[in-house]
Amino acid sequence: MGYAKILSVGLAGVAGHLVEVEADLAPGLPAVVISGLPDTALHEARDRVRAAIVNSGQKWPNRRITLNLLPATLPKYGSAFDLAIAVAVLAGSGELPPVALDATVVLGELGLDGTVRPVRGTLPMVAAAARAGYARVVVPAGNAAEAAVIPGVRV
Repeated sequence: MGYAKILSVGLAGVAGHLVEVEADLAPGLPAVVISGLPDTALHEARDRVRAAIVNSGQKWPNRRITLNLLPATLPKYGSAFDLAIAVAVLAGSGELPPVALDATVVLGELGLDGTVRPVRGTLPMVAAAARAGYARVVVPAGNAAEAAVIPGVRV
């Protein structure tokens, strides 16, 4: 079994809120379950993330994968969690060292080929990470200049 937790940020209106993306990889019939009030686009992340990982040359774990987005009471929208989900799955499977992104907030949409695409709302998301005390963020290259506007954050 494997477990990993990666930090990301969700938007509620124009306000960013820190979200923990947990991945638990357990023995059993292969499946991906997402909990934590995801919308339709976020439910589709399981297919985008799987394709992106495989098409990037990494191994998709043949396990039962449970993804939990905390806090569970905050509705989660869009595809900005894709990269955090992929990193959590890879860290939980042992493909990435789990400590590599400690205290780092991860944002980004994934293409099926594994490319990391820009997301909307980067400025309030990075501002929320900074307010929560996180000084490192990983964002798509197309959002780097926007994210760098927030003082005290290493992009």
